[in-house]
Amino acid sequence: MQLEENARLRRIDMKWIVYEGRQVLALTDSLRLSGGQTILVPPPLVPLLALCDGTRNLPELQSDFNLRTGQSIPEDQIRAFVDGLDKAFLLQNRRYREAVAQAMDRYRSAPHRPPRLAGAGYPSDPVQLSAAFDGYLQQAEVADAAAWEGVAGVISPHIDYHRGWRTYAATWQAARSAVQAAELIIILGTDHAGLPGTMTLTRQSYGTPWGPLPTDVDLVDRLASALGDEAAFAQEPHHLGEHSIELASTWVHYAAGGEPKFVLPVLCGSHDAILGAGSDSGQSIWDAVDIMARAARQRRTLVVAAGDLSHMGPVFGDASPLEEADKAQLEALDGEWLEAACTGDSAALTAHILSRRDPTRICGSAPIHYMAHILQGATGQVLTYEQCPADDTFGSLVSIAGALFSD
Repeated sequence: MQLEENARLRRIDMKWIVYEGRQVLALTDSLRLSGGQTILVPPPLVPLLALCDGTRNLPELQSDFNLRTGQSIPEDQIRAFVDGLDKAFLLQNRRYREAVAQAMDRYRSAPHRPPRLAGAGYPSDPVQLSAAFDGYLQQAEVADAAAWEGVAGVISPHIDYHRGWRTYAATWQAARSAVQAAELIIILGTDHAGLPGTMTLTRQSYGTPWGPLPTDVDLVDRLASALGDEAAFAQEPHHLGEHSIELASTWVHYAAGGEPKFVLPVLCGSHDAILGAGSDSGQSIWDAVDIMARAARQRRTLVVAAGDLSHMGPVFGDASPLEEADKAQLEALDGEWLEAACTGDSAALTAHILSRRDPTRICGSAPIHYMAHILQGATGQVLTYEQCPADDTFGSLVSIAGALFSD
């Protein structure tokens, strides 16, 4: 292979897993440009990933790997490694850019964004999906529970349904009346591949097995004016594969009885860098949040933050598996975070985040914070909290919660 550009790794999903009895680093592309292919990297080659920063050709990768690790690796092995990354579209290069452009042409010309996880993460047939969700409600013993009145906001997970079904069921059964009454539903989803301090829009509608949920394009245009078109749509390809909005919108559509609802889908990158007094770097983001707040006051609006909580354990880079005492301590920390989020005062959540930073990797921080700002004064009540296993031994976990906000 003759590289046209120095190898530069993209922002991609990385997770330690056990494969055939060995620990390996799994690399996946949320855009699924290669059809969901996963690259498995053994520990000795992991330092090579850090060297793929766009500044080195193959011989330089070989020599710098030797300097950094003390290990010699043949150039043809490095060539094969980089070629594998390239074929999986994990490198930031012309081949990747051309693939993204073609994918975006298909995405924007389609009637709507197809539900990417349908048929894998949940049934693609609407009758079967309704039956599955009905079953979740029955198993969670909430099928006959009355829906809450006066709900303006929802914290919903975006973990897969197989692990998070109890929380999804309890949360969306309670929010059912709010969904049905809403004239607009703003869904703020975690952008796992997003650059820090970004908010990414799309004019495309999200589809579910019951059909499309039409996007409020006029509101998208108003937000794009605040963010700037380039910033608002630079990472629009992330809507192709990101699951956070899809998993929440599917429950929205179920709670609406399959009826279409106007939706504003917004992907949110991490926002720690735009918090704090005197920071001007994120002013356009907060201007966009204020536009959403004004829109929410003008018609019956439900704001959904599709975000999980903590990600802890070796799967996420920690040295040791979590013991029961660690899990209890984590539950207490998550409880403090949720308490700050539910105060009805977004400034209180800002203060909490700045004082603690992010020791437990809360991936729903930005969507939940923006929702609190949009619904300033609305207080939340946590309905459910769960710690879901992220590996076979439950030494790693993802924590999730469901909460409702009302004035």
